Amino acid sequence: MPPQDLMTSSPAPNEVTHRAVLQKRHLALYLPQLPLDLWRRREDVRLVGAFGITAKVSNTERLICVNTIAGASGVKPGQSLTDAAAICPDLLTKPQDSLREARLLSALQRWADKFSPRVGQDAPDGLALDITGCAHLLGGEDALGLAMLEGLEDLQVTARIGIANTRRAARGFARYARQNLTISQSDRESQQTARLPMEALDLTPDTLTSLRRLGLKTVGDLSGFKSSELARRFSVKLPLAMDALRGHRPDPVIPSALPKVFAAQMNLPEPIGLLDDVTAIVTRLADRVCMRLNKEAYAARGFQLTVRCVDTGDHHLSIGFASAVRDTTSILRQLRRPLNELVLTFGADWFRLCALDTAIFKPVQIVIGDEAARAEVAIEQTLTTLGNRLGFDRIRRPVSLPSHAPEIEHGSIEAVSAKASEAKFHRHIHPRPERLLRPERLHIIQPGRPPRDFQWRQDRFYLDTAEGPERVAPIWWDAPQSWLSGELRDYWRTRTQSGRTLWLMSCPQKPDLGWFCAGEFI
Repeated sequence: MPPQDLMTSSPAPNEVTHRAVLQKRHLALYLPQLPLDLWRRREDVRLVGAFGITAKVSNTERLICVNTIAGASGVKPGQSLTDAAAICPDLLTKPQDSLREARLLSALQRWADKFSPRVGQDAPDGLALDITGCAHLLGGEDALGLAMLEGLEDLQVTARIGIANTRRAARGFARYARQNLTISQSDRESQQTARLPMEALDLTPDTLTSLRRLGLKTVGDLSGFKSSELARRFSVKLPLAMDALRGHRPDPVIPSALPKVFAAQMNLPEPIGLLDDVTAIVTRLADRVCMRLNKEAYAARGFQLTVRCVDTGDHHLSIGFASAVRDTTSILRQLRRPLNELVLTFGADWFRLCALDTAIFKPVQIVIGDEAARAEVAIEQTLTTLGNRLGFDRIRRPVSLPSHAPEIEHGSIEAVSAKASEAKFHRHIHPRPERLLRPERLHIIQPGRPPRDFQWRQDRFYLDTAEGPERVAPIWWDAPQSWLSGELRDYWRTRTQSGRTLWLMSCPQKPDLGWFCAGEFI
């Protein structure tokens, strides 16, 4: 039969066809010293001696990562900071920076995209790659693993790699094998995974403790038990983890969507020290970043300018905005003040501008003559200026909370937060004073309900009219925050002969407490 007939003919009903099935292969990248690599990449001078990273574990500062010099001195990860300081008095430490570690892990995820199109994070200290059909492009799995290790060594990142048929097995080889590169044999992987410790199954601490008490230390020790017995004795997660390790249960690599990066940088052959020259450089960088934002239909609510000085190193200048922007004029207006405060004694030769908190831009049509829209733009510009000078966390706006208790039905949130736009005011059926005070005791001259003549803050008031009482029940479902939270209260809106309207309060179940002023209507 001619070749073209083979292309168009269909197989006979009883014909058996054999197709080559491509074996799935996974690569796990483990970063055991990621907290320390942050400082190693910055070439911190403290790394020449004993150095470690600390984190609070169960209200105790403990070491989570130490360098080689500290390890040679007897300091080990997991020790408390007090014990480590007693063993090595010269030990220098730094608290863990989880945010920067997550950013470095995201950057490494983008870097690993050149080895496989499917790269996912194994947070907080690893990556997972599906390298099915990719290894031959670099000369095999050995060459691919060595290329990744060499690239990470150039980036000053310590890593270990495991390659196996399943993602769980590759993760176990990367984290618990002794070599930096461990590659399993496809036909003998079950024998190799049997030697992995029980921690490779990623079980809860309680389950691991129960397994150790029974003398089970490796994955192979569980081969003599049925899945139903393991699920009944421990939990269903144990047989599911075993199935994922052996490939009997799908455990794919799920690539996480990487955020778009909008940044521009410039490296100068000679340092510059004049403010006008720095402003010109920043303008060019802002034009390039804004051009990319407009092209992708994005906008940013923050920008970070990094200026590398010859003598003092990197300086990070951050600005924020009340609403997302993508124009150069707004960026330069807010960067003018921090640039004026920057000291350039010997000049700077490296600049980088990066957009932060980016999102898809939603344009809003402003009608000509719309005073409300113009006022809103003016308010946003004012919030932006105040936020960059005082801090956005210090600018707050009042909000009402769904509660009947006057002392907790009002609160405040950041004026430029995402919750500010979603905040709703809950109107109370009874009027509330504009000035809410902590209850202040009144000096009663002529009693009554409410009192007809009283003294408050050294001023004497005569009752004219009164509305009430409004009875407020105590907050019984919550722990009382003060003596007022657990008492039944009556509130009166009283207008005095002097024209001031006060909000008076009493406790009917405890009349001996007297009367209080809880607010004033303006």
